Amino acid sequence: MTACEYSGLTGQQENALKTAVEGTCELCREYRPFPFLEIHQVSNRLYREMISDPSTRILIVCRECHRHIHKLPVRIKEQRKIVLRRSFFIRRDLRRALGYLPKTCTPPRNTESIEIGDEYFFHFPPGSFRFSG
Repeated sequence: MTACEYSGLTGQQENALKTAVEGTCELCREYRPFPFLEIHQVSNRLYREMISDPSTRILIVCRECHRHIHKLPVRIKEQRKIVLRRSFFIRRDLRRALGYLPKTCTPPRNTESIEIGDEYFFHFPPGSFRFSG
């Protein structure tokens, strides 16, 4: 078990990841100095959310928790729950540190609002959704 299981990270990226979580272990939520924090790879298998967003593949944990994750082991399902608990700002900073660039969004070619509405109501006729009981 090494300090960083996630391959291809530079020392600068590791420090940026540790800064993103503000030096806090994501498992026990205790503050630790940067040398005592390690990058843990959640799984070798890529789950749906892990394919598009590399920040969901890692946890930043202290040495004791990292050992704990591997010895017990902590189930991948539980590790993924920890990843989902992250705040928007932590996710944003982790993505920046990993060099993540989101896919660009292209607007529809047809900008005629009437035709867009017609297409919507073709698939979802009025009254197909009820807002109350």
